[in-house]
Amino acid sequence: MKVENCQHFSHKHILIPLKLDEGEKIYCKACELLIIEPFLGCLSCTYYLHDHCLNTPRSLQHPSHPDHPLTLLPIPTYPTGAFSCNACGSHGTGFSYSCAHYEFDLHMNCALFLSATTKIVEHPHALKLTFNHPQIFPCNICGAAIDKQFWSYYCSDCDFGIHLGCTKHGQQHFCGASSSRSNNQSAMTQPSGAVDAVDRHREVMNETTENQLALLTLQNQIHLHYSQAVADRARWECPRY
Repeated sequence: MKVENCQHFSHKHILIPLKLDEGEKIYCKACELLIIEPFLGCLSCTYYLHDHCLNTPRSLQHPSHPDHPLTLLPIPTYPTGAFSCNACGSHGTGFSYSCAHYEFDLHMNCALFLSATTKIVEHPHALKLTFNHPQIFPCNICGAAIDKQFWSYYCSDCDFGIHLGCTKHGQQHFCGASSSRSNNQSAMTQPSGAVDAVDRHREVMNETTENQLALLTLQNQIHLHYSQAVADRARWECPRY
């Protein structure tokens, strides 16, 4: 599919298709991962986006925050210029899905591309993506504490849980943590093993195909259209007096 010029809501200038120079390393302003082709950018502003990051939904309903829709923001709205992801706990400066009512923020990749379940060699059962826990507990991979307010992969039958960043290299989609992420999470700072895993997952995410990303985007759009249809039907079926 040919990549064409694009006026994206996140940038004031037209974005044009570009190619990487040999050995060049630049980062996507949306997911904060290393740029791979195809991509578009604005050379005068050094602003670059993966082609697949151009078409992510502008809003979505996420099961981790069911009371309000999340809005895609191109830059954090906080005075620090960064946000703390409510999924993985690391900081971000790129795109986020945000709820202003509760200061709830997710990395774009945490919101869209984490698998609902994952398998690891250290445990016989599938681990389920879990949004909260009643108490802090130690990660069964790295041993560091998992904060109950952040997400994890968990097997309730065995009381076995791990950090998002402690999943293995086979995981296809992982959160896009800022390349300059802060580690000031008090006692809940991401362990070095989790940070290493994040770096490994950066590489895996860069290998994700455009078709897989397009499919996930389509699934979110279908969900939004379905929710709207249900709401419209409910309005029409309300008794009129």
